[in-house]
Amino acid sequence: MANDDSVLHPEDRVDEAEKHDGPWLVVLAVAIVSWTILAGLDRALLTEGTFIWATVRSLYALILAPTAAAALYQDTRALDTRGVDFGWLRFGYALAALIAPPAAVVYLVHRRTRTPPDEMV
Repeated sequence: MANDDSVLHPEDRVDEAEKHDGPWLVVLAVAIVSWTILAGLDRALLTEGTFIWATVRSLYALILAPTAAAALYQDTRALDTRGVDFGWLRFGYALAALIAPPAAVVYLVHRRTRTPPDEMV
């Protein structure tokens, strides 16, 4: 049976903002740093066509980049429940993070300017 909040006492219901909260900024930061390290390792030390090169490239292109984009998007959804709306810009930020996760730093700067200091985390 699905959990139906309408049958719960108002004090027992989960706040809408809490449904979307998560460690999104931590996940985003870990994905950005990991992607940067692996992309640098790929370009500086690995020989194209080897097993290690393919593994590293797959890890940062197919795992870390989508993870960064998803974490960024989920963070914008969590902020949206608090009244900070990024509108269609959230999709542009997520697309940029999908291509190159360090581009998410622009989102983080924009987020800092739009978020009140008490809601930074």
